[in-house]
Amino acid sequence: MRKIGVVLILVASLFIGCTSMNAQRLTTEALTHLEEHQVAEAIALFERALQKDTKNPEYAYNLLYARFKAEEFEDVILLSEAAFLQHPHYLEFLYLKAQAHRALEQTDEAVATYRQIIDLNGGDTHLMTRLLAEAQQSGLRAEAVELAQRILTVEPSNKEALKILAEDDPQSWYSLVYAYLTKQAH
Repeated sequence: MRKIGVVLILVASLFIGCTSMNAQRLTTEALTHLEEHQVAEAIALFERALQKDTKNPEYAYNLLYARFKAEEFEDVILLSEAAFLQHPHYLEFLYLKAQAHRALEQTDEAVATYRQIIDLNGGDTHLMTRLLAEAQQSGLRAEAVELAQRILTVEPSNKEALKILAEDDPQSWYSLVYAYLTKQAH
């Protein structure tokens, strides 16, 4: 009886391992299609990979990213929110949702989603710097300034944040610090 239990555990582990390998293979193939701008083919492969391993947030993200590339923005917004509820530590879903809002020119919704991301992970300066670039690129000047100020509370010498604040108010001490830091770098 004990041997049967051990054999069943080994078979189950082998099956799970094979399923995971198949999902990885499908993902690799899908990424190749995505690089070659064959979005429909990539979506189909990402869907199959997600079916093989529904609990892996990366497979769900890959599928949503491909749908974003296919300009299925409304679906991306809804599905990103649902995926985030399922994987609340995977903030990339919210970032993709914000980008979809931006693509639809829903600025208020994009800003609200960016704020949600920062509220959930306000100590991640890499993420905040990425969002800062996104806000600046989108012309969301007030959001960029607010993000820059938050970044400086965590990382006082962040050059990107200092640059935004120096440009916003050239007479501020931020300008002086930014000028000093950039001269040090040259």
